[in-house]
Amino acid sequence: MLAVLFSSLVVGSIARFIGLRNAEEEKRRKRFASLRTWWLLTIAVAAGLLAGRLGVCILLATASCIGWFELTKITGVQNEYQHATRAGYGLIVVNYLLILSGSLSLFAIFLPVASIIVFAVLLLVQDKPSGYIRASGSLLWGIMFLGYGVSHAAVLMALPAESSPPVGQAGWFLFLVILTETDDIFQAIVGRLFGARKRHRIAPIVSPNKTWEGFFGGLLVIVIVAPVIAPWLTTFGEHAGPFSLPASLQSWVAPVLAAILISIAGFFGDINMSAIKRDAGVKDSSKLLPGMGGAIDRIDSLSMTAPVFVYFALWWTG
Repeated sequence: MLAVLFSSLVVGSIARFIGLRNAEEEKRRKRFASLRTWWLLTIAVAAGLLAGRLGVCILLATASCIGWFELTKITGVQNEYQHATRAGYGLIVVNYLLILSGSLSLFAIFLPVASIIVFAVLLLVQDKPSGYIRASGSLLWGIMFLGYGVSHAAVLMALPAESSPPVGQAGWFLFLVILTETDDIFQAIVGRLFGARKRHRIAPIVSPNKTWEGFFGGLLVIVIVAPVIAPWLTTFGEHAGPFSLPASLQSWVAPVLAAILISIAGFFGDINMSAIKRDAGVKDSSKLLPGMGGAIDRIDSLSMTAPVFVYFALWWTG
């Protein structure tokens, strides 16, 4: 599966080189920087997967912590509420340690409950009522999406043994990541090709580049891809689901439903972080990833697709 992933990246790289032959220098520079970043990210994900649950937890914990740093910086709470910001890193690390240890029942409640108590206490002891609502909102909103939401992707590496697909627990994780990123990519590609005039913007103020053409283009692509890769990466085909479907339908109904949910959740995850950045007055969360922005710009969709997919998979497989 990793060979297929890298092969797809090679094909995409060749297509980008061909497509940018006659492009303007600035456009070429930005797109090639993005391509290099995709290679680095793919290598990092592959290394994490080969290291198993520990590798994926380290990979996602790093992404969550970097995203937390970026969010607290652009919202202005990093300097004004240093103790709460630092506590956020500790909460995120403990959250991933719970996944690593397999304590999924405790993981489900730890971060939502602990973050409310810890942030409230650390903000209140500063005795600064001015800006309290904005600061507490920024901290809780950030850790719930960048810490709790994203970490659900690591939960896929700790599912019960009986739900293990042909390639192992990593299959569920790959299925989620492939569909999430493919949807993101094709939303952008189709949006540029067929929504160039941006006549059909979905959220013109929050995210002016998001069009209905792009949304349905990305959705169509992953609805096609999902049933193709699901037999190797998931066990959807082994379960009739809550509707007791006949065997002839099991292999494609669940993957298609999962793809639809991932596309919708990914869209809202994307514009959710776009709204935060627009409110903060920045285009990108940072310049960490050349051609892409920061960690938030890369994991924004995953912050919603991960929990939605985890609970859908658990519901379907029983």
